[in-house]
Amino acid sequence: MFSQSKKMFLSLAFCLASSAFAQTYDLPIIFVDTKQQCLDKNVTEKIPATMKVLDGATNNVADSAKGTFYNIGIKVRGQSSALFPKPGYSVEVRDEKGEGMDVSMFGLPPADDWVFHGPYVDKSMLRNALAYWLFRQAGRYAPRTKHFDLYINGVYRGVYVMVEKIKRGKYRVNVSKLKEDDIAGDSLTGGYIWAFDKVGTNTGGGGSNNQGGIEAEGFNTSDGLNVILHYPKKANIQREQEEYLKKYLNDLEALFKNGKNGDGYDKYVDLGSAVDYVLHQEVTNNGDSYWCSFFLHKPKNKTKDGVYTEGKVTLGPPWDFNLAMSNGGMMYGGGNSWQIESSSKAPQQGGGGGGWGGGWGGGGMSSLKAPNWLVQMWKRSDYQSELKKRWAELRSGVWHTKVMDAYLDSMKTYLKNAADRNFKRWPNLGKNSGQGDKDPEPMKYCSGNSSSGGFGMGGNNADTWEGEVEHLRTKMKERMQWMDQKLGFTEPSNPVVTGPVDPELHWPNWQKDTIPDDTIPWFGSQDDFTRLSPANYFAVNGDNIEIQTSLGGTFALIDLNGVVLYKTRIKKGLSILKIPANARNKAWIATLNGKMMNR
Repeated sequence: MFSQSKKMFLSLAFCLASSAFAQTYDLPIIFVDTKQQCLDKNVTEKIPATMKVLDGATNNVADSAKGTFYNIGIKVRGQSSALFPKPGYSVEVRDEKGEGMDVSMFGLPPADDWVFHGPYVDKSMLRNALAYWLFRQAGRYAPRTKHFDLYINGVYRGVYVMVEKIKRGKYRVNVSKLKEDDIAGDSLTGGYIWAFDKVGTNTGGGGSNNQGGIEAEGFNTSDGLNVILHYPKKANIQREQEEYLKKYLNDLEALFKNGKNGDGYDKYVDLGSAVDYVLHQEVTNNGDSYWCSFFLHKPKNKTKDGVYTEGKVTLGPPWDFNLAMSNGGMMYGGGNSWQIESSSKAPQQGGGGGGWGGGWGGGGMSSLKAPNWLVQMWKRSDYQSELKKRWAELRSGVWHTKVMDAYLDSMKTYLKNAADRNFKRWPNLGKNSGQGDKDPEPMKYCSGNSSSGGFGMGGNNADTWEGEVEHLRTKMKERMQWMDQKLGFTEPSNPVVTGPVDPELHWPNWQKDTIPDDTIPWFGSQDDFTRLSPANYFAVNGDNIEIQTSLGGTFALIDLNGVVLYKTRIKKGLSILKIPANARNKAWIATLNGKMMNR
């Protein structure tokens, strides 16, 4: 089978070399061969296929046979996006026995599951990459991305984005492995990843091919929210584990029922993540925020150095920003308003989205709504106080306009030639684009154009790719300025800091990691400083600041205009310092070696 697949790729390489696209590319290239099977939204299970990856400084289509060879399973992914003529794909790398096999793709930490995101309605081709970069800039994990050119069955499919799938792992979502016998005590309390989402996330193919309803994927909370289990999946979770998570979420919801105002919510919800996640959804003006593609996780309770810590509901990682950042066709909350307060952005009353959502609600359209506990937290003065402080901290540094400009400028240079190739293949610039659009060169081995019906979703923001990028930049700045005004903040002329302190947050040095994931009994305990989890952080306790660092070096408190309020040298490990009088009751950023520390 392996040698036969290689022969097929040699034949494919000859065909490609003689095509108009036999040229040198400045992005990696991936070639997929489905072995004459149809690959469209109606395929509900991953089909076996093969893949070649060219990842040099420059790559030539004629060299496809020289790429790294993989056996894979692949299917169309997504629901609304599955109906685009340029859909995304779920890809599993497999060994010769057909089982998942961890591999590094484009230098990213190894895994067997990957997402090929097809930016179609997002004609900047940058929205997901920018959104995830912003969240990592805040010191928290978000999927890493890498743009590449994709061929399927010898046909050029355009520029795609390799995205890390949200899953448990030492370099992805920082939760412990939940074993089958973890059904009591602290071992039961964490290791969960779920999403508030539409039904069909984990079953069926793309589009609305839902199979089995919510019972096949998770459960409903007492408020009727769809809990889609991602780790452990519904088929693998133990009864005690599902009951524990369900009770935990129901107890959280109960804090805001029957006249209660939510006192004690911070015993259930990690406040820092709830602030960062909401600010991120708001600054990206994400029309899907809070009611779908809303991932959360919960670590285990643990005891460390005699201190008992409860694992709380942690918001994130973020996911899916095709229609965010003022993409012209976004359906909910297109102007400046708080997404968390908007009553029109989610189709929870049947018709808010013009029929959008169909039967995806699982328990009815009321399943697709922002969690009441999060909406009510937003209204509390203590939450708003933390929100405003964190906004000032991020906007003064890692979310400063000039920091974002530098990122967008670098990506604009990097993708210029790739954008030219993509929009020759998909000439949809300046047009409203979305479901039902025709594919100029339909997928091989499928009967006709797989897209039909549907409606436009991405806007006609600009007639050129450069114009699309500048539209994105302008709208992000407008949104930031609007939030500045609403949250009572003035951006300084220059950023105080430009990145988070964790040096491997964006690109971990995983090659030096010799500790297997499964040997870490309390994954997420921050004992292993090669991990993505925040090994460098601080907490304010009264007039003291408690600092945990794996690096050591120069610690400083800097006000939002860049004035150093306090500076000292600290060693690795735990340091407890007295906050100086000139920094008390004042906004500041904690830095280590010139980079932002996370709270």
